[in-house]
Amino acid sequence: MKRIAQFIRSVIPADPFQLIFLAGVVCLVVAHSLRWWPAELARASEMRANWLGELLRASGPLFVYFIIFSAMAGYFVCFWPGNHPVRRILFSVCAPALIGLGLMFSRIIYLAGPPRSVLESPGSALSHSLGWAKSILWTLPTGFQFTLVGLVLIGLFTSRMAFGISTLPLALTGKQASKLEDSEAWRRLQFIVFVLLGPFFLLLSIMGLGVPLIVLARAPAYLQSVWFGRLAPIIESLMAYGVLVWFVFRKEKQTIKQSIRWPGMTSLLLAGAFAVGIDLLISMGQYLSERVQWAAHSFGRFGPPSLETYFSLPDPWLLLMLLAAFCEELIFRGLLQARFVERFGVYRGVCIVGIVWAAYHFFEDFSFARPTHLEVFEKLAFRIFMCVVLSFVLAWLTLRAGSVLPAAVAHGLYNVFNNSGLGPAFPGEAFVRIGLWTVLAYGLFRYWPVREIALVETVAEPPGSEGTV
Repeated sequence: MKRIAQFIRSVIPADPFQLIFLAGVVCLVVAHSLRWWPAELARASEMRANWLGELLRASGPLFVYFIIFSAMAGYFVCFWPGNHPVRRILFSVCAPALIGLGLMFSRIIYLAGPPRSVLESPGSALSHSLGWAKSILWTLPTGFQFTLVGLVLIGLFTSRMAFGISTLPLALTGKQASKLEDSEAWRRLQFIVFVLLGPFFLLLSIMGLGVPLIVLARAPAYLQSVWFGRLAPIIESLMAYGVLVWFVFRKEKQTIKQSIRWPGMTSLLLAGAFAVGIDLLISMGQYLSERVQWAAHSFGRFGPPSLETYFSLPDPWLLLMLLAAFCEELIFRGLLQARFVERFGVYRGVCIVGIVWAAYHFFEDFSFARPTHLEVFEKLAFRIFMCVVLSFVLAWLTLRAGSVLPAAVAHGLYNVFNNSGLGPAFPGEAFVRIGLWTVLAYGLFRYWPVREIALVETVAEPPGSEGTV
């Protein structure tokens, strides 16, 4: 347990209070997709009838972009606080979030409005409206609550910065880097991480909204089929990844080229065996469990469970996820992992890449969802744990083969089976799957260390040395 505690401490910021700021930013990231209208309030019909009511009703999603902007600004400040970090936080993070909160609250006040009576005087009507507005402050939906919690956490950390107790940018204890690395390559890597955490989500959103509208507006019937609807999200993500890979390739040409060399058929088959074997194991366990239940309680009354039901092939269109996984692996395993491992060592570097990979998915995880408070924390915890575990397996494959292609195969097949398993879905399936991947990750690094890992030596750091993330 002591070694685990030491490892966890090594992958969090040198100033642990920076986690308060990060938690506040994550609250803003999550808030954009939560409920912003109180479930118990109905929109007043007379307010919806006028032009202002219609404008406010349609502007709700636009107001949320103030919260999204503040979240992205929070990520930006983590890496580039500037000469006046407190001022930058107040004006670029807190101010847009407060504006978004004010607009959303005004929208509720106008569109719902308190019960009115024709016998009320103007003064009493105003007093009644103010009292009604105060009463609903305690029943604001989760979007308001998470934004306010995020602002409180950010405010606490900012107050520490104002008194000189805490600092930014984010920093981990690590190797001393060369001046060239700090001034050029590492700063460029920081920018790529920032783009992945924030602006990349906007790029996907623009393509997700614009591409279907442009294509479907004058498209023949076959483009409006079910198959095109399935392919459109994958095509949009590939386009967005293409833009990002093109940008990265311009500056990291040599690293990207080395990461996509042919690894050999053995490595590719091993990667496929990991992903397919885990789901085969899940389906076999599910089938045997149902078979035992049938033998114990339904033998002679019903037929046995059909084996084919538990070993059906996934939908073929899902195999296109292999392309998206390849683009993703180019960035995370091909570039980020190489740089983080070089700077922080194998285990710390892989774990940090897993955390960045998890944060990259936060916007997507909560888009078009309306989770409860508990579901938000469960989804965040599961996403971080899942990405860190998978990051170790994919890192092992990449280091062993010297290529991201095996990791892309394993990653793509994981996504395929996660969206369409071999057998029928059951409660807790995701936890069983990630539990088996956890056992696999431990076994690989514990019993089959690869040659490339031994070549990456962790240099002892002098006390107090830090590496900026």
